[in-house]
Amino acid sequence: MHAQLDELLSGRDQMEHLLRVIVGLAADLDLDATLRRIVRAAMELTGAHYGALGVQGADGQLASFLHSGIDDATAATIGHLPVGKGVLGVLVEHPEPLRLSDLAAHPATAGFPEHHPPMRAFLGVPITIRDKAFGSLYLTQPTGGPEFNEADEVVARALASAAAVAVDNARLFEQAHSAAEWVDASREITTALLSDANPVQQPLRLIAERACALTRAEQGIVLVPGDPDLPAAEVQTLVISAAVGLMADEVVGQEVPVDASTTGGVYRSRTPLITESFRHPIQAFTDVGQRPAIVVPLCDQQSVFGILAVARNTNDSPFDANHLELMKNFADHAVVALRLSESREQAREMTVIADRERIAHDLHDHVIQRLFAAGMDLQGTIARSHSSDINERLNHTVDDLQSTINEIRTTIFALQSPTGFAGGFRQRIQTVVGELTDNRDIETSVQLSGPLIVVGQEVAEHALAVVAEGVSNAVRHSGAEHLVIGVVVGDELTVDITDDGCGIDPGNQRRSGLANFERRATAVSGTCAIDSRPGGGTHIRWVAPLTTR
Repeated sequence: MHAQLDELLSGRDQMEHLLRVIVGLAADLDLDATLRRIVRAAMELTGAHYGALGVQGADGQLASFLHSGIDDATAATIGHLPVGKGVLGVLVEHPEPLRLSDLAAHPATAGFPEHHPPMRAFLGVPITIRDKAFGSLYLTQPTGGPEFNEADEVVARALASAAAVAVDNARLFEQAHSAAEWVDASREITTALLSDANPVQQPLRLIAERACALTRAEQGIVLVPGDPDLPAAEVQTLVISAAVGLMADEVVGQEVPVDASTTGGVYRSRTPLITESFRHPIQAFTDVGQRPAIVVPLCDQQSVFGILAVARNTNDSPFDANHLELMKNFADHAVVALRLSESREQAREMTVIADRERIAHDLHDHVIQRLFAAGMDLQGTIARSHSSDINERLNHTVDDLQSTINEIRTTIFALQSPTGFAGGFRQRIQTVVGELTDNRDIETSVQLSGPLIVVGQEVAEHALAVVAEGVSNAVRHSGAEHLVIGVVVGDELTVDITDDGCGIDPGNQRRSGLANFERRATAVSGTCAIDSRPGGGTHIRWVAPLTTR
């Protein structure tokens, strides 16, 4: 009689404890904390010495494993956590309660690794959320007897049902909270990219940083096409433009082949994916390619801007479909922000171009015309003057006016080409020569060779001014029939201007602004040589070191 009463009271206490646990679980919305509370409560309710909760992954194995009762030192000596093999895998394959008096006697047992504490009695119950297996609760070594009894199983099953509701609520709360964080991050990036007060210098790095933080990833990178001017189908390599996390500095600048890489496949297909194995491991980012990772395209309907990838530590849990969806939405918002930033920058550039065009037209239509008219008046005065001293001074003034006109023309060319300078260097040389020799009785040849695109803007500006002044002098003073302009890019930039005219008077080497050639060469650490003799023509060689953009 007393034994039955004690058992009744014990069962009553157990149910009261269970109700308190259930109420406590309902009040906690932190998923990780909820899972740990479930394990501890199950151990207390059943008197188990050891407890664990395994969360099932998409592949059917255990994606995470929380345990209690084994200290950290012992866990470290045991090694890696279970993945759902042996008896633990039975509940994964058959989600039904399993109560054993001796683990070793079960046919599915796989034994214990070295240093693992002994375990005999076992109780496992599945946790199912909305008819889908979430995981299993495992209990071993009851302190009140040699094995778990039926009451322990009933309590464990009731706890598993309550745990399913608590876990579902915690997951929904975590998803809502996570979604809000992603939205805030997207808003932050948009605000930062469009802010005038605090412009972002590295928008791609900012995107990688926020993606890393939100996914709790260890590393993040953004890859862009190696040649952004090519259609996506023709791009051969991707280049890592921004990186955060471990060894980020070593990753930036690495090239990844499109046809033989996971990131390249996403670039071509525009389809985001979750992976743990990169087909082309990126040095210092994915080690040998074995890491939980998400790869998503940064794209819109028109083009693919690049690829965003994040990777967790090898010991962290893999990503799931929810992470992928959030990353995809984040990438879409980031691309919108980037495009808005580009559009605003283009609008600013168009405004600057319009202003420069207006200034250039004003200089050409008003300033140059007035200077040219003043020069014509002075030349008319020279024709009527009989004083050699006055004529010489007036000639100097005319030459200075012409040099000023050349400088203004160079400025006009620069104003009309505020962007894409290197690509327009070739055209600008041809344009200035054409304008200065148009309707002139002189045969002109322009010879351009080498990669003019590598010439920096400062050097190119000086070279263009040298060409303008050299051609102007040959046309106005030499009386030449032939004029050859050569611009060669090799180890350095070389400008040769050769005419077959009368040459320069040795007593007046500094006329026609020739001193400007040497000044411009000195400004870019270059050299200038002028070879001229009366009746033998003139050869000007202007050399400058290259300055790449």
